[in-house]
Amino acid sequence: MSGYQAYGRAQNIVENPRSTEYRLLAQVCGALTRARDSKRGTSEFIDALLWNKKVWDAFIIDLSSDGNRLPIELRAQIIGIGLWVGRETIQVLDGTGDIDALLNVNKTIMEGLAPQPTQMAAKPATPPPGRPVGAGLSVSS
Repeated sequence: MSGYQAYGRAQNIVENPRSTEYRLLAQVCGALTRARDSKRGTSEFIDALLWNKKVWDAFIIDLSSDGNRLPIELRAQIIGIGLWVGRETIQVLDGTGDIDALLNVNKTIMEGLAPQPTQMAAKPATPPPGRPVGAGLSVSS
């Protein structure tokens, strides 16, 4: 196994669902942006739109499951957005919808999924007696 494959496998193991969803939407946004800049009707254009719809269909299925732990009201709102994405996708394919609207929805959802900066606990200015400055400190502690 190459180093790249090992890194990819490790990333899949330690990545949380929010990070996965964020990364997936970022990839879809890239495809939608390229589709917007390509000619309507090309395979790149259609594939990007259908990929976005599949992602949202998967979100709807997950949000509809009993095991989803999001609050029911939030689930309903996101499902509503997903249903809108499906309708707008068909309109974009028909030439009457707005691909930028799909991009804006994805980017807004990504903002909600983005990792939040953690507030670091205040560390004492001086180390405990008998410990030199910096001993045993870690960036992740």
